[in-house]
Amino acid sequence: MSDDQLSLVPGKKKRVKAEVPIAKIAPVAHIAIDSPLPHLDRVFDYAVPEKFSDLAQPGVRVRVRFAGKLTDGWLISRSDESDHPGTLAALTNVISPEVALIPEVLELAKSVVARQAGTLSDVLRSAIPNRHATAEATVFAPAPKVSDIEPTAWADYTGGAALIKRTIAGDAPRAVVTTGCDDAAVLIAQYSVTVSANGGKVIIVVPDRAAIDRVVAPLVSLGCPKSAVAILAADDGPAQRYRSWLSVLRGTASIVVGSRAAVFAPVKDLTAICVWDDWNDTLSDPQAPYWHARDVAVLRSAQQNTALVFAGATMSVETCSLMPWMAHVAKSRDQLRNESPKVRSALDEAGTKINPAASGSRIPSTVMQGMKTALTKGPVLVLVSRLGYSPRIVCDTCRTSALCSACNGPLMQTARSSAPTCHLCGHIESKWSCKKCKGNSIRAAAVGSERTAEELGRAFPGIPVRSSTSDHILRTVDSRPAIVVATAGAAPIAQDGYAAAILLDGNAMLSRPELSATQETFAKWNECASLVRPDGEVIVVADSEHPAVQALIRHDPAGFAQRELEQRVQVSLPPKVRLAALTGEQSDIDDALAMLELNPESLVRGPVPGKDNQVRMLVSCDRKLGIELASQLKAMTSARSAKHKGGPVNVRIDPINL
Repeated sequence: MSDDQLSLVPGKKKRVKAEVPIAKIAPVAHIAIDSPLPHLDRVFDYAVPEKFSDLAQPGVRVRVRFAGKLTDGWLISRSDESDHPGTLAALTNVISPEVALIPEVLELAKSVVARQAGTLSDVLRSAIPNRHATAEATVFAPAPKVSDIEPTAWADYTGGAALIKRTIAGDAPRAVVTTGCDDAAVLIAQYSVTVSANGGKVIIVVPDRAAIDRVVAPLVSLGCPKSAVAILAADDGPAQRYRSWLSVLRGTASIVVGSRAAVFAPVKDLTAICVWDDWNDTLSDPQAPYWHARDVAVLRSAQQNTALVFAGATMSVETCSLMPWMAHVAKSRDQLRNESPKVRSALDEAGTKINPAASGSRIPSTVMQGMKTALTKGPVLVLVSRLGYSPRIVCDTCRTSALCSACNGPLMQTARSSAPTCHLCGHIESKWSCKKCKGNSIRAAAVGSERTAEELGRAFPGIPVRSSTSDHILRTVDSRPAIVVATAGAAPIAQDGYAAAILLDGNAMLSRPELSATQETFAKWNECASLVRPDGEVIVVADSEHPAVQALIRHDPAGFAQRELEQRVQVSLPPKVRLAALTGEQSDIDDALAMLELNPESLVRGPVPGKDNQVRMLVSCDRKLGIELASQLKAMTSARSAKHKGGPVNVRIDPINL
């Protein structure tokens, strides 16, 4: 140990004894420790040992002793002074000299924390992958040149050429692009290659691995070198993921394609951010502070003055609320109608006239006739709302839900002749009887993908039936006649497009109690419709008068989004307002609300009973007061965490599962 000393409080002549020889320049390191506890979400001061003076740069990973334990952290900044009056502990180690936390990402992470009432360590844990020492030793080749192309796919889009031109010029345009039946992956790829060829850098955020592959394929076909594209996927191994992330950090890749966390990619001098299908719930982080890639993209675009493009077959209510800050880029309505398949409801006046019982049938006769005709031309896509065989069953006599005798959980049927099985505990009811009427026969209250495939196989003998669900996804199918039964998000791409798409369970999907049910259903319908040939047909089994069905028939995603937005404005729901959902036990919720100093215009709704004796309260305010509300919620959680007071209160800003 040395007796070198550092004066940290000038004027008071107070000298702080250092435990080791310390750096002569900027000897104080401001560290954000890796802890989920809200009251520890601040920087702590440590002395920088002389041996780490060159390595301990802002943005590196460090290890310090905190509360008697070695703890990882991030070196945020260095200075000559500290407000701490006592002796500063020294940094224990610099984990890696790699400056992984660049200023642009740090500023963005702080904005996400301020918006979501979260902690910096939670956001950085999502933004920066875990370190892999072997990957850091990788030597990357210089960034390859991307050849320019003619973005032909954008030619017919009103405002499309201007969007690309302004992006290249550095004007940072923002646009919502509704692609209709065009392949959004091709549009995004052409936009990205054109921008990259003119010296720009692009981040493309997509919902899942399948979407990553769909974007990368046209990028490669357009002549973009593979080394210029970095793929940031959550399902990659730690070494591969960190190596790809490093290629972005070190400037090798000019185009980044990845899932939700790619929105934080460490791209310096970023030109544009593209988000595909921003309505998709996979773009929302399920871990605190529950940020959404769409919101992070908006924050980053505003902070770093970049172009911003939301693309997809439909328009979300949230992006609609951003207009006119964002422009709408799309084909003309007339051209869209000419290039899109015909859409009709199986429950319209013509359908019910042919079959008066159609409204009570899951697959009306008009649908079967439409499938029969389409199967002479090619494959037919059948969208169902649930996977499995009979995911929910009821008593055949009194229609009471069938419940497990062991745990009282809901029962399902896994095959045509199988005994009822409990969803929760797996108990098989070999001799089930209804607790209400004592009946022992069951019927399906909901039909899943497996039973649908079985029924269609019997109805169309000789026609192959294939299933694509979340637990077994098909990527592509050929152009031969076949029936493809798929759940939402798992529909494979047909080689020459589908001859028809049948959208089953429409009324059930639209009537779900979630706030986003109508929007998600409409988006999933549009996604399926975009896979159908222009001369094909889309048949939706849902009430023909429902606004979502009418918008689908008219090919009017912008009009649908505007109508949904107006309805939410009337009832003060997001995105009209900033809303926080507080979940916990009643006493803890009451204590949390008592600690808030809400604006008089704020609205408190609840409590709504939940699981395990918990309740939920909703607190909403004008969007202009959103940061203030988040700040108060953050202060409340920090105070309760520091005092170890009561049980936990979960806070979610603008939750997607209302």
